[in-house]
Amino acid sequence: MSHPYDEILPRVLKPGRYRGGEFQECVKDPGDLRGRVALCFPEVYELGMSHMGMKILYSRVNACEGLAAERAFCPWPDMESELRSTGLPLLSLETASPLSQFDVVGFSLQYELSYTNVLTMLDLCGIPLHSEKRNDDDPLVIAGGPVCFSPEPVADFFDLILIGDGEEALQEILEEWLSLRKDKVPRKEALRRLALGGDGRYVPTLYSLEEDPLSGLVCIRKPEDQELPFPVTRAQVADLADYPFPTDTPVADNQAIFDRHAIELARGCTEGCRFCQAGMIYRPVRERPPSQVIDTVLKGIHEAGYDEVSLSCLSTADYSAIVPLVRELSRRLEPERVSLSLSSLRAYGLPESLLDDLSKVRATSLTLAPEAGTQSLRDVINKNITEEMILESARRAFERDWNHLKLYFMIGLPTETREDVAGIVDMGKNCREVGLNMPERKRRAEVTVSVSNFIPKPHTPFQWCAMESPDDLLRKQESLKYSARRAGLGLKWHDRKTSELEAILSRGDRRLSTVVEKAWRKGCRFDSWDEHFRPALWKEALEEEGLDPGPYLGTLPVDSRLPWDHLDPGVEQVFLLREYQRSMRDRLSPPCSKPRGKLLHPATPEEAEKGLDDALLCYHCGVACDLDAMKTERLNFHREMEEAAEETLPEVETGSYRCRILYSKSHPATSLSHLDLLRLWPRSLRRAGLSILYSQGYHPHPRISFTPALPQGMESRGEQLEFLLKRQVPKEEILARLRPILPPGLEILDIVCGESSPMRTRLESLEMILPLESIPADLEERCRELLARESLEITRVKKGKSRTGDARPTLLALDCLEEGLCVRLALQGLALKAAELAGLLDIPDAATSAYRRGFTLEEEECDPAT
Repeated sequence: MSHPYDEILPRVLKPGRYRGGEFQECVKDPGDLRGRVALCFPEVYELGMSHMGMKILYSRVNACEGLAAERAFCPWPDMESELRSTGLPLLSLETASPLSQFDVVGFSLQYELSYTNVLTMLDLCGIPLHSEKRNDDDPLVIAGGPVCFSPEPVADFFDLILIGDGEEALQEILEEWLSLRKDKVPRKEALRRLALGGDGRYVPTLYSLEEDPLSGLVCIRKPEDQELPFPVTRAQVADLADYPFPTDTPVADNQAIFDRHAIELARGCTEGCRFCQAGMIYRPVRERPPSQVIDTVLKGIHEAGYDEVSLSCLSTADYSAIVPLVRELSRRLEPERVSLSLSSLRAYGLPESLLDDLSKVRATSLTLAPEAGTQSLRDVINKNITEEMILESARRAFERDWNHLKLYFMIGLPTETREDVAGIVDMGKNCREVGLNMPERKRRAEVTVSVSNFIPKPHTPFQWCAMESPDDLLRKQESLKYSARRAGLGLKWHDRKTSELEAILSRGDRRLSTVVEKAWRKGCRFDSWDEHFRPALWKEALEEEGLDPGPYLGTLPVDSRLPWDHLDPGVEQVFLLREYQRSMRDRLSPPCSKPRGKLLHPATPEEAEKGLDDALLCYHCGVACDLDAMKTERLNFHREMEEAAEETLPEVETGSYRCRILYSKSHPATSLSHLDLLRLWPRSLRRAGLSILYSQGYHPHPRISFTPALPQGMESRGEQLEFLLKRQVPKEEILARLRPILPPGLEILDIVCGESSPMRTRLESLEMILPLESIPADLEERCRELLARESLEITRVKKGKSRTGDARPTLLALDCLEEGLCVRLALQGLALKAAELAGLLDIPDAATSAYRRGFTLEEEECDPAT
């Protein structure tokens, strides 16, 4: 099937980012729809496909009859250049529709440094950048995500900004907008009606501005229209169980950043770290039932084919039934050879039984976040862990032969001293020595310290604090580099200038909208990527607008109005101020929503019965928490896991049955790289319900062998793979299961199955066809002359270095056929590429349509024990 981008995709990096067609993609007939929403992620495809919020909204909208959600991601600079030079618009992945044809265009804003990418996407699809310049025919442009709790630097570009949870709100906004359009309500009045229609709806054009005399920042004035919400209260999903985490969303063909089945365990956090915005704006804690989590995990690995699962939330150790949940999931996933990992673990949440369960399948590294190097500074930021807890967690991990520990820290925190910075390396060194002092360990213990820069975020107790200067941060980074090298630690750090820009945009006001646009017009793109970040252009944009970054980075008066005060996350200012004042006195605030004096939820139903009778701690932050309901829910979750553990699992099948697949790779699958195929085929076999044998050892891998890598963009009629099954499956059944789930362009030509010992396959040579519309009269003579040469010197450039070699020994034969020129190449040595051979024969056009036809194979039995 042709695609509008077919002509330009061969000229860009990773063309699979822009074609769509992934497994579980939802494509609906436009004639059956009432409305469509384009879900836009203003980052590269690999990042967007890893985002859980996009998956939730995509599944939620597409489950509604008459509505459709499609995806769009920001094109990489090479693709943007191609789109501008050809005049093609930015298209959705599902139906290749211009975004301007959608009813709603919604952006997920996760990071301030993606703001310029929003403008790139709007501009490429022909939608006016500013809300006030859009007419009744333009789509509704909305935004959601965590940075929308302080959106003023991009407020001019959005018609509506959704504050809070989107599961319920997005569908409601879409339905209301479709109704308003159908009734031909003028755009300005339609936006006003949307603003009055529910929680979390902030329409920036309806509010006026005024400068606060204390801070000098521009804030939102209370509107004269008394019906408009002020402040705007966030939208909130009361019970996550009403919205099970989806498993029916597209599975990336190109490798995503987090290429696994990630499940959201809970939303919100009990800890109250004073620097953490997410811990404030996502209150209260809402947990998914463990039985629902288990169902989602098992459904995801069977339907989508993942072999890695990650349980994710702000603090997985604080999920009330985390220990029995991990135990049960490990029991179910181990026979499937599926690995399990937890994100955002706290040091106090690592009981030995949990580590035992996690280490059963492919566990190599563990990540902890002490955040500060000394206990006094951890008390300032309200990090309720001690160095003893961290060292004990390191000991337990290294005892189980985990070889790598990652520690996350911040520098530039309020009240930080030189001793606090030095404590970062000291803690890393102490953790490493724990592993080195275990002579029974098989592998060397490694510790990596990752250091980010503190940024004072809105709606946190530290929102009034200053950002440390780049020069001071540089001095601390240089000190850490020297100390870490001497201590034998790995060290990673964040660029201080990107952190400074993030702080400006995070605490910025409406005046920065013009700065964002100016920086974008100067060429700023993908500012979160080191190779694309251009701080000089941002500095120019600020100077041209006459804006001093100082007020955005400095200390803010606690009694001043702030550019985000008109948005209510539920947490009251008086609570934030009280926590700020406690931090300056090194006072801890123990975790809320837990029994007083406890850091962890009880781990067994018996302990839960006893511990949850105690009153849960509450600081009256302003968020309405039903503590009695929390206690009951957590107790029920423990009971669920107790019942689940009683279920018996089927016996694991054993056997060794060889299966070899011959397949072709043609357009559009030519956009898939060899590495993409190495992931795609095992997942496809898992989706088809075919039980593959895995290797033994610490890192089990599926027993699959592939033919040599095919250059990206080249077709082939003779690709092969071989795998071992646990039980014999008829050839016809394998075909029936696999063919419907393979991506377009991959076609199974033949399957050979049979019970045997594992085999070793040696590939002798390959055949490549260079199609020719008209064969030159002297082509045979050219081929004879080429074969008569004693050497064919070829120069290639890799990573900036030129290398020269002789390709003549690999050129075995050249034969003229009706379809073109057939080339046979040996696989040992420097094999010619299609473009190189076409150039030698002076038929350059043939290289653009060359394809691989097949292989010459030599097979030999080997000892089953090898």
